[in-house]
Amino acid sequence: MTQQFPNLSRIDLNQLLALQAILEEKHITRAAVRVSLSQPAMSRVLSRLRAALGDDLLVRNGVGYERTPRGDHLLQELEVLLPRLNAAIGGNDFDPSTSQQRFRVTGTDYAVAVIVSGTVRLCRRSAPGVRVEVIGWTEDSYRYVEMGRCDVALGVGSVPAPPKELKVEVLYHEYFVCLMSADCKFRGKRFSLDEYLRRPHAAVAIAEGQQTMIDRPLADLGKARNIVLQSPYFMATALNIVNTDLIFTVPMRLALELSKLANFRQVLPPQEIADFPYTMIWHPRFGGDSGQTWFRDQIRATVK
Repeated sequence: MTQQFPNLSRIDLNQLLALQAILEEKHITRAAVRVSLSQPAMSRVLSRLRAALGDDLLVRNGVGYERTPRGDHLLQELEVLLPRLNAAIGGNDFDPSTSQQRFRVTGTDYAVAVIVSGTVRLCRRSAPGVRVEVIGWTEDSYRYVEMGRCDVALGVGSVPAPPKELKVEVLYHEYFVCLMSADCKFRGKRFSLDEYLRRPHAAVAIAEGQQTMIDRPLADLGKARNIVLQSPYFMATALNIVNTDLIFTVPMRLALELSKLANFRQVLPPQEIADFPYTMIWHPRFGGDSGQTWFRDQIRATVK
């Protein structure tokens, strides 16, 4: 093995779990508790790993520790390799009642409010040891799924289009509503396109600086909204339109959640703004993994 994998001889493979805990927690004591070691023992493990890898891995930043660039890279690789190695050694058995597996989801705060929150509630009932980690949506989200840094992406699935090698499943079709402050004087049930475009808007920039499922259809018509407030966050933007004349166009399922935070009026947008499919996206290499299959089933059950 030394000849075939010379770098592996530099570390004890049993230390990989400790290395992952150290890099994730960025705290020796918390990492020690996580892998059932004493704090002195974990400190000794860190010292041996630093010597073997020729890097500090963690450095003080004044208020605690931060990972070195090498530490960041190692953590990304471990997040992919350790679950696959564990599955290879243990077979494909998954028992939700005893599992401590971590599932990583990438999506916007719409996905967190509408899908992930319910999925976590389901997981807590049958799999109390399971952990769910949300990674905010970025232009790299699909690449994270390809690399194995994320297990599932939740998004529109067509804007931007995911790579062809990824699996895409439509969870449901969603449509838009316009949220406005409760004292807004408009009393109709639906905006005409002209009325909609005359009014000031708040918008969430999801991709390419646009709220794409709204702004692209309008652009195709040679139209554009008067956006006076732009933010990356649905929740914060909703709160920011209270007691203003701004319109905030959001998916209906999210509007139901946002209406719990404040007293909004709901008006339908112009008919030119269509409904859209909301999708779950994953890599086909996880298609037969029993743990991943179980987690995707929890998502499906949530959206029903």
